[in-house]
Amino acid sequence: MTGFILLFAVACLGGVIATVGDRIGMKVGKSRLSLFNLRPRQTATLVSVVTGMVASFSTLMLLIALDGQLRKGLFQLDDIQQDLSEAQSDLESAVAEREVVEGTLEESRELQTEAQDRLRQTNRSLRTAIAREEETLSSLIETQDQLESVSTQIGSLRDEIGGLRAERQQLIEERATVRSQIERRDQALRERDQELQLRDQQIAQRDQDIEERTRRLNDLQAQQTLLTEEIARLDDEFQVLRLGNVAIRRNETLAVTIARSDSEAAAQRAVEAALIQANAIALRNIWPGLEEVNNFVIQFDPDVVQQIIESTTDTRSYLIRVYSAANYVVGEPCVGEILNAGGEPCLQVNLEAPVNEIRYIPGETIASVQVRSEDLTNEDLAERYRALQVRAEIQARRDGIIYFNPIVARGLSDPVLDFLRQVQVYNQPIEIQAIASQSTYTIGPVYLELAAVQRDRVLFTTQSLQTEAPNNPASPEPETFRPTPSSLRKNNILK
Repeated sequence: MTGFILLFAVACLGGVIATVGDRIGMKVGKSRLSLFNLRPRQTATLVSVVTGMVASFSTLMLLIALDGQLRKGLFQLDDIQQDLSEAQSDLESAVAEREVVEGTLEESRELQTEAQDRLRQTNRSLRTAIAREEETLSSLIETQDQLESVSTQIGSLRDEIGGLRAERQQLIEERATVRSQIERRDQALRERDQELQLRDQQIAQRDQDIEERTRRLNDLQAQQTLLTEEIARLDDEFQVLRLGNVAIRRNETLAVTIARSDSEAAAQRAVEAALIQANAIALRNIWPGLEEVNNFVIQFDPDVVQQIIESTTDTRSYLIRVYSAANYVVGEPCVGEILNAGGEPCLQVNLEAPVNEIRYIPGETIASVQVRSEDLTNEDLAERYRALQVRAEIQARRDGIIYFNPIVARGLSDPVLDFLRQVQVYNQPIEIQAIASQSTYTIGPVYLELAAVQRDRVLFTTQSLQTEAPNNPASPEPETFRPTPSSLRKNNILK
């Protein structure tokens, strides 16, 4: 409002000064005064100009005297602008400090309250320089405190570094000591390794001895199993012999029929034929001299028969086997009653119908025995051959062969004797294997060849002895294998 009043006063004063100047100019013109050798008109103009200048200067002086802000604007403008520039710089510095403080606030959540106070102090420093100086002084004091804290930490870290260096030197010395100890221990370990190698060799030798004894134990166990079965069978036969002559032994095959049926009717006929045949054989064995077989004396399970009929209708070749379930003597009383007065069948039989398929292919190993250097005498070698036969028979029974009847070297004894003699001549530990020479079906028999094997390499067989024979001149020739006929029959070499 004061500015408008001053403008109005200046306008009024300008009008008054113009009027006064014009009046003075007119009077000077009318008086035709002459100054500085000028013409009167020029003198009037000059007086008017001077009067205007005096009026303007007086007006300005009056305004300066009346308005302090105008006076400051005219005479202190440069200082004000310089102060304004300094204030702008201070503002920018304060803004930069505020950004630093904000960054510090983001990095340290724990100092958030203090940073906000500092930010408010920085904002207040924009309004007053004194507050800014106090804030700067406070920041300086805090920085000095932080510097002292950092200096303290640096001293502590230096002390820790010195301690760590001392520990490092101690560890280096300990490492050298440990390395020397390790070298001494390595030397001791090498010596122990040599001792362990020697002991390993001894252990390996003992393992070989244990393996050989284990094999002998297995052979003895196999023989024991067979002998146990023989003892049980002989005990049963002995019990029967106390009553009379044995005509049919337990598990003795009475009849075997090969059947290939495509219907249940054909399978039933095959089973009936096997039962009729078994009945005739059983009746003639128990009652010698019987001319006609008109009675049915064998007893079987009808459910088993029906099961066999249903399972043998797939056109494969089956063996319908009928075998005795117990021992029966000649003249069995119950059979006599059936023949004389009739009655129920009393001879218990069992039936089975395995598939007549290939059980052994040519070249397949059925059983094997180990022959050591001390087993090369006639009796020991014959015993090892007997153990091979026992193992082969047990394995064949396990594999379902009905008629084992082994045929070794096409049934000739000379190739077997030559083979055993060659084993003696070789005079080294070997393995004798019983190998199938032909395809063997379930019904049997089993065709075998003998093979001498050492480290998975076949040395000679009963087939190859006619064309080639191993020569071992470094080994002394032992006693020639000449078993007696009694020992051959005893050990089942000659059939």
